[in-house]
Amino acid sequence: MHGVNSISTNPDERAALLQRLVAPVLAELEQTEAVLARQLSSRYGFIQTLVRHIERFRGKRLRPALLLLSARAFGGEAPLATEVAALVEMIHLATLCHDDILDDAATRRSVPTVNAEWGNKAAVMTGDILFSRAFEVLGGLDDARPYKQLSHTARLICEGELLQIASRFNAGLTEEDYFDLIDKKTAQLFGAATELGALLAGASEADGKKLFLYGQRLGMAFQIVDDCLDLMGVETTVGKSLGSDLKNGEPTLPLIHLLAHAETATKLDLLRLFTPGNPNLTRENLRPHLERSGAVEYALKVAHDEIQRARDEIAFLPESASKEVLHDLPHYVLARES
Repeated sequence: MHGVNSISTNPDERAALLQRLVAPVLAELEQTEAVLARQLSSRYGFIQTLVRHIERFRGKRLRPALLLLSARAFGGEAPLATEVAALVEMIHLATLCHDDILDDAATRRSVPTVNAEWGNKAAVMTGDILFSRAFEVLGGLDDARPYKQLSHTARLICEGELLQIASRFNAGLTEEDYFDLIDKKTAQLFGAATELGALLAGASEADGKKLFLYGQRLGMAFQIVDDCLDLMGVETTVGKSLGSDLKNGEPTLPLIHLLAHAETATKLDLLRLFTPGNPNLTRENLRPHLERSGAVEYALKVAHDEIQRARDEIAFLPESASKEVLHDLPHYVLARES
């Protein structure tokens, strides 16, 4: 079983891996970037400053890449794919903007968050602009399926965030509760991206649903890894504020596993630690318990299992460069910096 070091490998190696993986859709990703840049613009100076700042949160554009790769796996003839991929990313950026407020995060991608730079009110409205603009464009497309799928997904994301707020300092949260929460918060958008890519390229609804399950399982693994990084990662490597889940009392899979399997005396100590406003509730104080219990290794095994199930969902696809990338992309998810 790989430990936490398996998700914090050399950044140059990760970048090279992703470059190789997205090579089949690099041209389409560049078109997606152009669409996104056009949509993230305003004639008002302050708003332009805010939305351009959001572009500095540029990650690896994983969700657009998944949509484009899924379209390629079904032939690639999908004229709307690059535009819809950009709108998926815009929705994702909106959720990041709101997430940073909820988590009181100071940095993302090694740059200040909108809330840290301009305050929560500006950050809320920036996220709202991104959401509303994305759905304004989606509503004008000739194909109604992206609007229907992504509006449904956006509602689930909001539900997931509310469930996370409701779970704060709930030491009795079960693994089932946690999986439901991260499915809504993270995995549904991954699934929507892969399903839409397939459908826009002419896949049947049944095959589209298989691609949804692939993306959903990949998204589950992505969030589990993210939660492990929040507890055990290094901020300078990950590039964003860490420990916010713990500080906010949000039980993640390693902590849930730790509490469920701790001996009585240790569990009582942990429950005393896991209380609102406790200055001792830190990653440093929790780390020895996590290391002794193997809780992070357990969580990473769950992530590995989800990835294997994701690969099983696309076994039916004919052999192609895109299928090979979809099969190999989980290597990047399990060895990423953010």
